[in-house]
Amino acid sequence: MQLTRLPLRRAVLAAALPLLLAGCATTGGAAPPGEAAPATLTLATGFAIDDLDPLENGYWGPEFGYVELLMRPERGGEPSPWVLSGLENPGPLTWVLTLNEGISFQNGTVLDGEALAALLTYQLTGSPDFAAALPGATVAATGPLEATLTTTRPAPNVPALLADESMVPVYDVAAYQAHVASGAPAADLVGAGLFTAPYVVDSLDGESMQLSPNPAYWDGAPALEDLTVRFVPEVSARIQAVQAGEADIALYPPTASAQTLNGRSDSYFVTGEPTGPTFVLEFNQRAAPFDDPLVRRAVYAAVDYDQLADEVMNGLYSPAIGLYDDARPWAEKTQVTDAAQAGALLDQAGWTREGDGPRTRDGAPLTFTMLTYPQQPDSDTLALAVQSQLATQGVAVDITQVPDITSVVEQPTGWQASVRGNGFISFGGDYVTPLVNSLRTGGPSNYTGVADPELDALIDQLGVELDTTARDDLLRRIQQRVAENGYLGYLGIRLPAVVAGPAWQGYPVPISNLWVDATTAPSG
Repeated sequence: MQLTRLPLRRAVLAAALPLLLAGCATTGGAAPPGEAAPATLTLATGFAIDDLDPLENGYWGPEFGYVELLMRPERGGEPSPWVLSGLENPGPLTWVLTLNEGISFQNGTVLDGEALAALLTYQLTGSPDFAAALPGATVAATGPLEATLTTTRPAPNVPALLADESMVPVYDVAAYQAHVASGAPAADLVGAGLFTAPYVVDSLDGESMQLSPNPAYWDGAPALEDLTVRFVPEVSARIQAVQAGEADIALYPPTASAQTLNGRSDSYFVTGEPTGPTFVLEFNQRAAPFDDPLVRRAVYAAVDYDQLADEVMNGLYSPAIGLYDDARPWAEKTQVTDAAQAGALLDQAGWTREGDGPRTRDGAPLTFTMLTYPQQPDSDTLALAVQSQLATQGVAVDITQVPDITSVVEQPTGWQASVRGNGFISFGGDYVTPLVNSLRTGGPSNYTGVADPELDALIDQLGVELDTTARDDLLRRIQQRVAENGYLGYLGIRLPAVVAGPAWQGYPVPISNLWVDATTAPSG
């Protein structure tokens, strides 16, 4: 396998940029007569960034343009080189990483083969996720701009791991180690120049982050002259900031806000293309009634996925078909609405009903509690719709909103079902690690209690299979096994969205929350 970075046509961009920016209103103020307004961007996000520690908070950096990754997530699923110019897999256990030329950290230190090897080696010990994904792996500098990664077993997902924001943010390990050794607080990392990215963090506090363009950026001049990230927890306040001209883009808007923006000229609900299902309907398989696979399968068959997407979510969702979206060549349609089958499965499980009455077994009604959470308002909307759909089957659902849903579902007892945001494609496009974590017996995120040796064997085989055709077959068999046992199902595929002001209404909503890069500019 060989991946080569396609160079950006910077000369074309440089020539086109003044035309693109001319006449675009931004929050940066008016320009002198005859000159284009400075290209600025203010983003309002619901999540605060505490500090610039690359181990603790480095995953925020690629999203806001102040940290880069070795590989870039792509909509098609296969990552492309980013800071790397190429990634080769000459042997089952060997990956050769080659850097682009002329890259320096913002502090002036050159990023070469030795620095790359030091970065990967440090992450294999300092990042639990990266270490778990590549146990026993080693790295050595093998050229001026080259490092070689040697794994202990075949690892076909290495490109996706290097494109994952939580695995290997690119930073100056030597400078970071010196900072840690000095005992200085993490706040002092602002201005330390640890990263290679197009934007430099100038200030950071509890309310906002201020960034400016990196004048020595290796891949050309950044398009923005000023970048601000404001931390605004309340979603309505983020949207109002756009409408008042105090922000250009509000992140993480609920789907319901789209209707409230119809006809407005100061704010627009802008959508992009999804990369996979969004909200999982998960069952605690250690607890009744979901310790019975017939009941789990019945509930999934009773859900009307088209209605959820087209009517409940007003076409701003795509119907879920299974663990993945149908753009993936190996995706299997394992979720099909079939009310008759749902009723037959419940009858088979002993949950019977008379006429339109409730389903009962041994005199007890079939009822369960479904958890939602306020951080994702769509979880409530979906849960209410599912509650109504299951009522037609004689199944009663109580909906309970909890402030921290993960802390509840990670417990083996005390819950029955939840609607929660969770995907089976990682930030970088990895489909192996999510399966290991969420469906393999004992996986760190296997909150539902799936314990299936046959499924475990399929997942383990997938994790070391280098042949693409064989991998696709394993993925299909895994999806079929999950569906046959009712282990997991999705309620819908949300279109990624932002609320944008007039100058940014043409903003291309990115995948993997990569909100800003060197080419991001107002759309007019």
